[in-house]
Amino acid sequence: MSTGDVHVSYREAEDKWAVVVEGAAWAASLHERKARARRAGLRQAEEYASKLIVEDENICERSTTGRAS
Repeated sequence: MSTGDVHVSYREAEDKWAVVVEGAAWAASLHERKARARRAGLRQAEEYASKLIVEDENICERSTTGRAS
């Protein structure tokens, strides 16, 4: 069983929101709506005493320095 942070992110190919625990081979669940995925992710994070990270549907890259390149 994986016990890392829990991520909620949009999967464009499936047109669904996925709840994924870091280290897991597949999504814990898929949802039509972001709010439902967030609630499911929150339950997972509470169960594993880990962080919930909700990613925006439109994020295409992240900067580790805080500056856009």
